[in-house]
Amino acid sequence: MTVKESILLAAEELGCGGQVRDYLENKGETGKRETEALLRCFNLVENEVALDYLPLYAEDETESETGTIAYSVLSKKAVRILGVRDEWGNKIPFRLFPEFLKTAPGKVKIVYTYTPEEKGLEDSSDFVLQVSPRLLALGMAAEYCLAGGLFEEAEVWDAKYRDALSAAYRSRPARVMRSRRWA
Repeated sequence: MTVKESILLAAEELGCGGQVRDYLENKGETGKRETEALLRCFNLVENEVALDYLPLYAEDETESETGTIAYSVLSKKAVRILGVRDEWGNKIPFRLFPEFLKTAPGKVKIVYTYTPEEKGLEDSSDFVLQVSPRLLALGMAAEYCLAGGLFEEAEVWDAKYRDALSAAYRSRPARVMRSRRWA
């Protein structure tokens, strides 16, 4: 899903869809303030979802002669290191430090959760599954109203956003119940 798609959906919900669409299509001054505010809201909501509800996972392969691997070497901004494996897939112990992690020397695969980079209008969200443009739009609407001092409206949008988050968080495959046997 694209950032534009989520911004347009949120703008339609908030009643300023025409202005935002005009700005995105014509690059005029009309709707610029609303679009920039909704972009900030998008980045806040995407970050909140990734950190608090539905983490984004990444895996990087790296090599170290000493076993010391700086977090800056990882392709994304790590939040939590979940595991380290050697080149054959065996779990290996590791210790976390403020600037690096310490593990066995050699080739290793690091599995971790990360925080998404700040997005621009032409970018795409890091979420592909479970998080819909509607979920992000509801969160953006809540943040937009809160920033504008519309506290009662923000509360309504936030309730809808939390319900959508709860539904996305619960979405798991259906359980299979064993059939009954008649003796």
